[in-house]
Amino acid sequence: MATYRTLTVPLALLLSLAAHASAADSLPLQQWIKQAETILRGDTSAAIMSMKIKKEAYQREYDLMVLTDDRAESSKVLIKMLGPALWRGNATVKVDDKISFYDPRNSRVTVMGSSMLGDNWMGSHFSNDDLMRETDLSRHYDYQLLQQQTGQEEGIGAVRHYTIKLSPKPTAPVAWGKVVYQLYLDGQQRAYPKQLDYFQRADDAQAARTLSYSALKAMDGKTVPTRMTMLLPAKRGEFTEIEYRKLKFNVKVSAENFGERALQ
Repeated sequence: MATYRTLTVPLALLLSLAAHASAADSLPLQQWIKQAETILRGDTSAAIMSMKIKKEAYQREYDLMVLTDDRAESSKVLIKMLGPALWRGNATVKVDDKISFYDPRNSRVTVMGSSMLGDNWMGSHFSNDDLMRETDLSRHYDYQLLQQQTGQEEGIGAVRHYTIKLSPKPTAPVAWGKVVYQLYLDGQQRAYPKQLDYFQRADDAQAARTLSYSALKAMDGKTVPTRMTMLLPAKRGEFTEIEYRKLKFNVKVSAENFGERALQ
């Protein structure tokens, strides 16, 4: 009898672990990340937002207008500065893989090279890549579920939290060696972003920066996080915060909205 128990207990444990691994593998992690990444965009969108930058050397605040078109695999993005007066009219546009800057002071359009993707956008803690969405987390990374648990989110109620490790695919043109993505699902299985930790290398213990989403509100009939905050753990007290003030989904846009005329 003792021999029988010694054999069956490990077998039951192995079966349980195998079932758990199979269930985790079957979760649509890529689909959830895609949903979370586009929750503030939809097929097309138009937004008015504010950006607050706090650094040791300076503080700045911008008002921005943002248009997006994600109907094709390669998205289009236009960011135009509405204020303050010193920066009004500055614009950044992405069409396919081409990203251009417009400076109204000299009416000059500059095409950005790939080496500039990691540069800070207008002195903020967000990079050109963050705002232009050249990197596609759902397409350029592989996924591993690290943790799942139930919880509560204000404005939604009961949710299911997931922590997912993203590892870059071998040929992916990405800057981060690892991303730890926290998201949650509501009762209708809608995915919301919670927090992203970006690591320079896959074996780093400390994240180089952290992006969090908060302030859930109803905008254009859809509950979305309206605040994005980027922090750098190595630079305490510094941050860049983006606050959505207005947001419309499925607006009418065309190629002309992202052409050189739109920059001027």
